[in-house]
Amino acid sequence: MRVAVEGCCHGELDKIYETLAEAVQQGGKPVDLLLCCGDFQAVRNESDLLCMAVPPKYRHMQDFHRYYSGEKQAPVLTVFIGGNHEASNHLQELPFGGWVAPNIYYMGYAGVLCVGGIRIAGLSGIYKGHDYYKGHFECPPYSQDCLRSAYHVRSLDVYRLMQLSNPPDVFLSHDWPLGVTVGSGVAGLLRRKPFFAQEVEGGRLGSPPAGALLRKLQPSYWFSAHLHVKYATIVQHQLEEGQKSPQVTKFLALDKCLPRREFLQVLELGLSLNSPPKLEYDEEWLAIMQATDHLTCASPHNQLLPDSVVKLCADDLSRVRDLLSGDLAVPTSFSPTVPFYSPKNIVGGKIKPPVPVPSPQTATYCRRLGLTDVFTLAAARAGHGLAKASNSSLIVNLSSADLSGNSSLNPDEILLDDDVDGDETAADEEIDGICLADTSDSALNILPSPMPLHNSTPSEVFSSFLSPAPSSFLDDSVQSDNAFSSCCSPVSRDLGETEDSMESEEPDQTKSSGGSGGKRVGVSDERSGERKIKRRNLDIYASQDYD
Repeated sequence: MRVAVEGCCHGELDKIYETLAEAVQQGGKPVDLLLCCGDFQAVRNESDLLCMAVPPKYRHMQDFHRYYSGEKQAPVLTVFIGGNHEASNHLQELPFGGWVAPNIYYMGYAGVLCVGGIRIAGLSGIYKGHDYYKGHFECPPYSQDCLRSAYHVRSLDVYRLMQLSNPPDVFLSHDWPLGVTVGSGVAGLLRRKPFFAQEVEGGRLGSPPAGALLRKLQPSYWFSAHLHVKYATIVQHQLEEGQKSPQVTKFLALDKCLPRREFLQVLELGLSLNSPPKLEYDEEWLAIMQATDHLTCASPHNQLLPDSVVKLCADDLSRVRDLLSGDLAVPTSFSPTVPFYSPKNIVGGKIKPPVPVPSPQTATYCRRLGLTDVFTLAAARAGHGLAKASNSSLIVNLSSADLSGNSSLNPDEILLDDDVDGDETAADEEIDGICLADTSDSALNILPSPMPLHNSTPSEVFSSFLSPAPSSFLDDSVQSDNAFSSCCSPVSRDLGETEDSMESEEPDQTKSSGGSGGKRVGVSDERSGERKIKRRNLDIYASQDYD
């Protein structure tokens, strides 16, 4: 099966699909499945924009609403996890996952699916220690705190994934797992991102829960995004009893969808398909969800999870199959739950904040499996009083917002290519990009020491994005070809750049992408008249907790 993996989507669905189509026109084979590693931005309408943790002037409609409305159809089965720049109200309607548009599937807070014989696990969001042990209590309309905590990883979701007895073939996470930035291959990463040095040397770059899952599950592949840089390595796990050689995980992080950025990689996984792949539920995962349903919590207080391991038996798996009448296929029925974007919905330049909307997909899922909908619990806990109290603070004037879908910039991210001094700007008020892990015992108590790495360096593991993946990363069943070697190029041209404008840049300078690429906010470059994106001083990370 031919699988494309994409880093941070940031709502640029058209560009991603056009890139895949361009590669086919250049002689490549069509992909069967697209996996997106977060920041998908499934924004359906203007109200969803209020639920993205970015300043109002940076809320852009982008492309998704056209797929939601049916104006466009995703040309390839697309599966994604959530990141930290999402329409959180939309994704919260689907805590167990579900279709957000025809042929586009969200994996939920945590989930396991089977596609074409490949077992895929995913964990949405990013790690923040102060919210880790809480329940999913957030409910729209959000306070400013809840706007951000809504996408923070929770311990219950990690606990459930830790119960998997058989390793998945592929694992998706938005932030990187803790422990993959050790070994000789890190030198190349630090040459591109020198301001990671302090966190890498301190062993604090990455998510501790994701790191624990990496060591426990030992999947064949682990794909991430978030830090806006391509980085590949091979993680060698400890030799276990009965093994002739230690298990290895091939880790790959990808960039965001922008011109000349390494945001897409195509691999061949599993067996060849004669028909389009179909999504199927994983019966072990469904049995785990049933066995842990009593732990479902919508409380803003810390939750104590059991130390015991969930032990499933054959009867548990049989019960799941019986409840689904032996059919594990994910139902393909999709219907919109809210109006899609239309400029006519804006009255007086203001938009009312969203309210909780139940999803028929979630209701059907819970009814068939006897599960509790945590979003319904959160809505019941919040009540109408909380929603009314939040209304006045969340109505914003969108007269300065770009609702045309033409911008590719999400300002709630640091453009990590830049390390420029200067006064702070509005774009720096929201920090994304570096996950400084709280590895204290009080933050997380399930962290073994980081594992050793394979001797291969990232340059050996993954060659340049403009060439096929080498055999040191890809085994006999996983290959790449030259057709997908230049996946950045079609996007660069689509965004209005010429070959002359795509020459190498200085490390501390980011050029405007031109055309439909949107604005960039930063410090003026007197030499060229361009704007440079500055980055906060590293000392800030030591004193404050940012996303």
